[in-house]
Amino acid sequence: MKNKQKYIIITPFFPSSEAHIGSYVYDQAKTIANFEKYDVNVVKVTSFFSNETDYVFEGIQVKIFKVFDFPFFIFPGIFNWLNSIRIKQFFHAEKLMKNLSVIHTHVCYPSAYLAIAITSITKVKTIVQHHGIDALQLLNGRFNIITKLQKKILKNRSLKRLNKIGLSLSVSRCVQSALHNFNSYNPKDEYVLYNGVDREKFFPIENFKKSEKYSIGCIANFWPIKDHISLIKAIELLVKDGIKDIDLRLIGSGEKLKDCQRYVKENNLSSFVIFEKERAHTEINKFYNEIDLFVLSSYFEASACVLMEAWATDTPILSIKKQGIAELIPKHEVNNLLVNEKSPALLKEKILGEYQRKRKYPFDEKYDIKNTISEFLNYNFFKRNV
Repeated sequence: MKNKQKYIIITPFFPSSEAHIGSYVYDQAKTIANFEKYDVNVVKVTSFFSNETDYVFEGIQVKIFKVFDFPFFIFPGIFNWLNSIRIKQFFHAEKLMKNLSVIHTHVCYPSAYLAIAITSITKVKTIVQHHGIDALQLLNGRFNIITKLQKKILKNRSLKRLNKIGLSLSVSRCVQSALHNFNSYNPKDEYVLYNGVDREKFFPIENFKKSEKYSIGCIANFWPIKDHISLIKAIELLVKDGIKDIDLRLIGSGEKLKDCQRYVKENNLSSFVIFEKERAHTEINKFYNEIDLFVLSSYFEASACVLMEAWATDTPILSIKKQGIAELIPKHEVNNLLVNEKSPALLKEKILGEYQRKRKYPFDEKYDIKNTISEFLNYNFFKRNV
């Protein structure tokens, strides 16, 4: 199709050959492009001091835009003004203005700010997608450096700017609800777009031979909020109860990794808890098929992609209540697959229940990314004039 309308994705995270963060954004971009209505372009936002240059990732051109990214609470007006001028120049220089139809940004700052700047020079549909980073983390206090002053600035400046965006996307209803906790938040339109799964990447492997042990897996950064220690202690309780034909396989890195490794060593759990190297995203499907249960003990997940990916392999998933994934679990499975946070004893009981069942957990195909994106692109927002 000649002269397709441009669909520009502005995002601070997108995978490359060296790093895999942002794999879902890639899957989303690829799926939108595959519907062949839009010419999809990706603008990756990086630090002004970054050495990253333009690149192509699996057929998608990624253009690098470097922003002045000093702490946003220091003279925010000046840096936003400079970035606004530069993004307009960038769009013209990169020939992104021709047939421009949609700008889809990921997270509020700075991506959505840049989209708002473009609306000052042309009519274009604008979208901001909230992953929880710019909503729930402020409410839950993940970053201790966030002060009352910073929260006030976010509330009075960022959220009011967001009200200028045409469509506010949330990856779960819990993220959407968190945004509405801010009195100044008044979006023009809203939509919940769950993190769909690329079924060409994640699927059950037929006749796959598993380990003789009952294997539990977890893929997550070793951050305090991920609460790996509760999961490790749950395994410790199972071992103390005489269940020793199990293992826990952990993939990830981060500030709490050494603490977890130390606990495992000091409590003689090395035969049951295995710390594995991080893998390329393309190699994760095999891991999901190798395990019997996937557990994510985080007490904050907006809509964890890893839970959806594991589920896509028909592997049972176990997570924490009041999270995004809880919205997708059928009511009759809630008591089996969801548990209260920070409770090794309760985690142990839920894991034991799945250990005794030793079952498959069929995926709900409506969360195939082809289906979630198809429904999204048919939303009335895309049919309305700017």
